Amino acid sequence: MGSRHGHEHEPSAGVQHETRDVHVRPLAWLGVGLAMLIVVAFVMMKGVFELLDRQQARSDTPPLPMVTQRPQQPPEPRLQTTPVPNRKLVIEQETKLLTTYGWVDQKAGTVHIPVERAMQLLAERGLPSRGGSSQP
Repeated sequence: MGSRHGHEHEPSAGVQHETRDVHVRPLAWLGVGLAMLIVVAFVMMKGVFELLDRQQARSDTPPLPMVTQRPQQPPEPRLQTTPVPNRKLVIEQETKLLTTYGWVDQKAGTVHIPVERAMQLLAERGLPSRGGSSQP
């Protein structure tokens, strides 16, 4: 075996490697031309955008006062910002109302009593009956 890989090749007559390189000057001109094309396109786009901005500024109507003068808070009903403390406060007020004595309307003589006491009185006295109704 005459070759390292087990293949024997003999050079063919007339086959040779390439002796000249790529021409750099046309490639450099191509690169410069592309760079100039990019710069020109950028400048043209910037000009078009500025023209469109000016046209839009001319055609825009001023915003309505309702848009520029917005209220500080949104209209009612608003969302609660602290729902848990508010819920606890409501529960405390309802619990106090259901477990204590107090006036509902002092002029009319209407009072509220604790629920437990109302249930005891109802059990002792029964429900009031309507006058004049006949039951079969």
